[in-house]
Amino acid sequence: MWVLLGTTLSTSFLDCLNPTAIAQQMLLQAMVKRKRHALFFILGIGLANYLLGLAVYYGILSWVTQLVKDAAARFPHYTYGTEAAVGLLCAAIGFYLICKTRRSGSPEGREETKTPAALTPLSLFCMGAAFCGLELTSALPYFGFLTVLAGYELAFPYVAVFLLLYDFIYILPLLLVYWGYNRLRGTAFITRLERVLGRVAAYVVPVVLTAVGVLLLVHGAYSLI
Repeated sequence: MWVLLGTTLSTSFLDCLNPTAIAQQMLLQAMVKRKRHALFFILGIGLANYLLGLAVYYGILSWVTQLVKDAAARFPHYTYGTEAAVGLLCAAIGFYLICKTRRSGSPEGREETKTPAALTPLSLFCMGAAFCGLELTSALPYFGFLTVLAGYELAFPYVAVFLLLYDFIYILPLLLVYWGYNRLRGTAFITRLERVLGRVAAYVVPVVLTAVGVLLLVHGAYSLI
C-alpha cells in the first residue's frame, strides 16, 4: 500500500503540471464577472478526470469505444453525416460570433456585457469536462497509474479512494491559481492582466468553436467519401 501511495502521489504530481489548463483557467477568470464561477471549470475537469479514470479502470471506456466503432462500421452514412452536420453547425456559429465580435467594436466593452453572461456555471463546467476528455488521450502518467493500480486488484472502495487522491493532486494547481488570483485581485498586475486577457477572450471561444467545427466537418465529409 505504501508503494501504491507513493506511485499515486508521484504520477499525479507529474500529471498536474499542466500549463495549458492553468492558462485556460486564468483566461476564464478574466472573462467571468463572478470569479467563484471559475470553480465550475475546475469541478468539470476534476469530475471528468475521476469518472474517466473509473471508466478506463473497469473497461467501460474501451467497451463504449468499440460500440461507437461498430456503429460507424454498420451505419457509416448516418454516423459521419451527423458528425459533418454538427461540425457545420459549430463552424457557422463560431463564424457568426467572430463577425459579431468584430462589429461590436471594443473588446473591453464586450467583456463587460456579453462575454461574462455567456459563460454560465454550466458552460464552464462543460468546458472543463471537454478539456479533460481531450487531454486524457495524452495523459501518460494517468494511464501508468491506472496500470499499476489494476495490478493490485483492489476492491472498489480502495480504487475509488486512490483515484480520488490522484484527482485531488491533479486539480490542486488549479485551485492554487484560483485562490492566488482572488488574493491579488484589484492589484495593478491583475488589472493589467485582465485587460489583456479581456481582449483575447473576446475571440477565444468563437475561434475554438469554429476550429472544432471545421475539424468535425472535414473528418465527417472525408469519411463519407
